[in-house]
Formats: sequence, C-alpha cells, structure tokens
Amino acid sequence: MSIERLCCAALLMASWALAASADIPEEIRQKGRLRVAVYREFPPFSEEEKGIDVDIGSALAAKLGVKAEITTFREGEQVDDDLRNVLWKGHYLWQAALADVMMHVPVDRRLAEKNEKVRIFAPYYAERLVVARNRNRIPNLVTLEVFTSEKIGVVSQTVEDGYLWNSFGGALRPNVVHFGGSQAAAAALRKNEIAAIMGPQTFLEAGLGEDATRFSIAPVATPGLSITGWDIGLAVKADRPELAAALDGAMTELRREGAIQALFVKRGISYLPPRELPGSAPKGAAAR
Repeated sequence: MSIERLCCAALLMASWALAASADIPEEIRQKGRLRVAVYREFPPFSEEEKGIDVDIGSALAAKLGVKAEITTFREGEQVDDDLRNVLWKGHYLWQAALADVMMHVPVDRRLAEKNEKVRIFAPYYAERLVVARNRNRIPNLVTLEVFTSEKIGVVSQTVEDGYLWNSFGGALRPNVVHFGGSQAAAAALRKNEIAAIMGPQTFLEAGLGEDATRFSIAPVATPGLSITGWDIGLAVKADRPELAAALDGAMTELRREGAIQALFVKRGISYLPPRELPGSAPKGAAAR
C-alpha cells in the first residue's frame, strides 16, 4: 500500500473516531467511560465480572470510543424497582443513580408506559419459554399433560411457575418441583431427580452447560398462556436522548456485524434475534 493510501486510511479512521466521540454526551466523553449496570449472579449474562451482558456492555462502550465501567446490582422485587434504583433515583444505600445504561431490560410497551422516567430501547436478543426434558423418560412432548405422572422443575414465583401450578385445573401440582434458580433446577434434571424443567431458554441452557445436548430443549404448547417470548434490550434515563441515540446506533452496528450472536455462541447458548414488535413481557421477566 502506498504512503498516500496509508495516510488516507489513517485520516478516515481518525474521522470515524471523532464522529463517534461527538455523538456521545459531553460528560461521558470527558470522563472517557460508560457506566454499565448488569444483574449480579445472573449467569450466563453476568457472574464474577464475566458474561454476555458484561461483554455487550464493553462492546457498546468501545463503539462509543470510551471504556466500560461495569457495576453489578441485585434484582429488586420488580423490574420497575431496578430501573428506579439504577437509572433515575438511586437506592438508599448509594443515593445517586448507579449507571448510565442498564442491561437486560424487557422491551415491553406496558413496562415502558409505567416507567416514564426511563427509555427502554435497543433490543439485542429474544427470550422464550421452553421445556428441557430427559428423552429417555419423555420421548415425545406434545402437551404438558405428561406431567400428571412425571416431575417437572420450575423456578419459584415466575410466570411459568404460575402456569404449571394452575393449568389443567391444578392436576400438575403434585409433580411441580420448585427451585430457587435455574442452576439448581438444571442440576436436578442432570441427576435424573426430575424429568424436565420449564423456563427461559438461555437460562436453562446455561444451567445445563455441556450436558445441554443430552436433553431435548424446545417450546411446548401452552394454551391460555399469552406470553411465551419477549425481547431484551437496554434502558437509560428518559432525559438522556443523546445517549440513547448513540447506544441504539452502536447496538445496531454490533448486531449487523454478528458480534451479539457470536457472544452467545461462544458460551454455547442459542441465539434468537429480537422480534422488535410491540409486545408484553411477563412480570419480572428479567430476573431469574
């Protein structure tokens, strides 16, 4: 390559960097960092400063030409509590807002309408409810009626828990086994203590790890349950439109480049692109 072409390439790269820097809020550019909030102890998305959400947050910051400052927080009773504590008001323990952007927020019309102080946007993957089952005990799964005789695990106080508990007139209740988290439920399935587990696909696959291929993992007919999948995206404080626009553009680029999908695949997790349609996520959809 000639000296002239090298100089042109260098100038072009510099102009891109300057353009990216100019698009972000002044205080973030001056500090040179983007504060990214992720859920604590939330595999495969964040655990011990690693995970899909941690990597995506770092990639977003890099697109904006700054460094990511990752901070973790424990989920509240509702996603509304998390949005308030992290983005616009702050928790009594830390007073001020915890971060510039919060990861893993359900992109949901109803959630957005009742949280006017934040903006929810930039979906980066779609979650869906599935059943992971032992093929030897349940060769085929068409409906959930098989769980009148086989045990199925579920995380307590989730939408799937309520559905299993009340479906078929309560006929499944004797065989619904409750767990504190997807990891514990997956461990019970691996040990053959239960025949199946129901929950969000990414969390079940993460819990099963390398053993995931031993089980059949797929959606099942859930008549009467209107919400079986939802998009996950970002949130920022509503009065920061400049930041929202910059992050939205960065996320679009990462998705177009295949970087988001690659982060899921790297951890052996199936990737479903967001539907990007107005929808409704189940209550407490982010927390697992």
